[in-house]
Amino acid sequence: MAVGVPEVAEGKGPQAASRPARQKESTTSQPATPQARFFLAKGAGGGTPEFGRECATEAEAIAESYKAGVGYYAVIEYRTLVDCSGKQPLFRKEAVKKNP
Repeated sequence: MAVGVPEVAEGKGPQAASRPARQKESTTSQPATPQARFFLAKGAGGGTPEFGRECATEAEAIAESYKAGVGYYAVIEYRTLVDCSGKQPLFRKEAVKKNP
């Protein structure tokens, strides 16, 4: 038995090796992707972050930050949740949705 060499079915090329079938990922079982909020930076310094005007999309933030000569921030807010049902508390995070 050779170590590190994948097995190939007889009479078939290396591409014919069987692969496990992929399972469809259910969108209901996974949490929604957190939505980032985009803010222009106040000033061009690299010190403490100060948020300026909020932009609706990242594309808008990129364009506006280029025009103003400043950077921009992408911010995702999370809420902390604690599950105390087991022996030790289990900490989780949940993305906070932006209010329209």
